[in-house]
Amino acid sequence: MGRGSRLRRAHVALALTFVAFGIVDGTWAARLPALKARLSLDSGQLGLVVFAVSAAATAVLPLAGWLASRFGSRGPAALGLVLAAGALAAAAFAAGEAELGVAAAAVGAGFGIVDVSANAHGVALERELGRHILSALHGMWGVGLLAGSGIAAALAAAAVGVRGNYPAVAGGVVVLALLAVPRLLPRAEDSEAARFALPHGAVVLPSLLMFCSMFLESSAMNWSAVFLAGPAHASAAAAAGGVVAFGVAMAVSRFAGDRLLARWGVAGLARRGGVVSGAGVVVALAFRTPAAGLVGFALVGVGCAALVPALFRVAGATPGMAPAAGIAAVATAGYTGSVVNGPAVGFLARAVGLTPALGLLGAAALVIAVLGPRLVSAA
Repeated sequence: MGRGSRLRRAHVALALTFVAFGIVDGTWAARLPALKARLSLDSGQLGLVVFAVSAAATAVLPLAGWLASRFGSRGPAALGLVLAAGALAAAAFAAGEAELGVAAAAVGAGFGIVDVSANAHGVALERELGRHILSALHGMWGVGLLAGSGIAAALAAAAVGVRGNYPAVAGGVVVLALLAVPRLLPRAEDSEAARFALPHGAVVLPSLLMFCSMFLESSAMNWSAVFLAGPAHASAAAAAGGVVAFGVAMAVSRFAGDRLLARWGVAGLARRGGVVSGAGVVVALAFRTPAAGLVGFALVGVGCAALVPALFRVAGATPGMAPAAGIAAVATAGYTGSVVNGPAVGFLARAVGLTPALGLLGAAALVIAVLGPRLVSAA
């Protein structure tokens, strides 16, 4: 097999790896209301479950980087997908909050490993191909998110519970992983950025915006279906549709992200993205209907999707700082944003209700819209 054919094959396989990752993510998020109802969890308890996913994903960041460095990213990508899929199936049979928390942590650990490994492989492929593909690969994660949440919505409409939904999807993801991962490159570039690093110097502003972006993204992912099933009084299928709408918007925005960045620059992208995401939060929370919720969370996805890859590029090109150091700093801030969304929204919702608690998303969008234009001097 020639070099070109080998690279094309690896590119397709990596795209499918991102799709599989998104399928698990979308399936998990879309059926959170069903898990909440089945185990009689309140918003604070559900927030701790969400926290377990993000905290575990963050905790394995250095391990995932070491695995990719030691063994190449192909094996860890398979490990992450199989671990996340197996834990997804186990979550469906959790008998209580503690067991669900353990399963959620295992899902998060799988997410963290495959996230680092797949992105490390993407960086290697970009260099081999001589062109940018990473934003489009993140778009394929959005396609998987749409597929997983769409299947969840269809099964919810057919009154199929999580014990039917989660294991079936998990089995399909394992098959997809077994087909795709062996076609990746045997070795890929080490992921030096897969470590913790405190933001400092010129990357403080990009790191703050990454924190807000990933807080916004993770909160919309984890709480959209719960909001629709609760304050918006949507059916189980329509509630799962909140993640579908978010997934469609994320995929479209990420596929267009490179062109939008070239047209507006990172400052213009951040300003417009913050405004659109903030408008989506206002629409969803002000009207509290299923239709408004679907539109609102779709707008959140449109606004925040393209900014995350752009901020990684800003950090990697910061003058006077090694690319890996800058990327590690913004990655740490972003993962922190993902970690805190569960308890922040969950416990605030326990105190004042879910609708006011989701106002935190609007605050994050406002920070992006106001501070984003200052990235001109930071980039």
